[in-house]
Amino acid sequence: MEKAKINELEVDLFLDAIFRRWGYDFRNYARPSLNRRVAHRLSITGLKRISEMIPLVVHDQDFFEGFLIDMSVTVTEMFRDPWVFKKIRETVIPKLRTYSRINIWHAGCATGAEVYSMAILLQEEGLLDRCQIYATYYNNKSLSSAKKGIYPINVMKTYTNN
Repeated sequence: MEKAKINELEVDLFLDAIFRRWGYDFRNYARPSLNRRVAHRLSITGLKRISEMIPLVVHDQDFFEGFLIDMSVTVTEMFRDPWVFKKIRETVIPKLRTYSRINIWHAGCATGAEVYSMAILLQEEGLLDRCQIYATYYNNKSLSSAKKGIYPINVMKTYTNN
């Protein structure tokens, strides 16, 4: 069996171990990105084969959490894609006004900038007091940052421009 096929087999086994042990399912993620992240984790462990990481991911929670951090894409900013927020303001907000209670779920919130953007928009529209906003992410480090809601001053100009 050629090396590339062996690597794919090892990645499949590694991902299956993660799913079976921890319940996180990365098996259908885009393969090129996934392979880069697995290769990164392999390189920092000093191991030679992907399959050598399987016992680690099964038995070592710290190793698994390190891999979760590797898998996280925390690229976000307040009011990213301003046209989306404009469209929400024009088409969604009028519909939300008809509800006495509004629940919003930001799945994959990363460090929370877009969640705060939504809260700002809802406050501006006088709806925030009727809202419950849920924000979830599988990377606990990023989620902790989102809970704090503290962002560097040097990025606030970009956020304000958005």
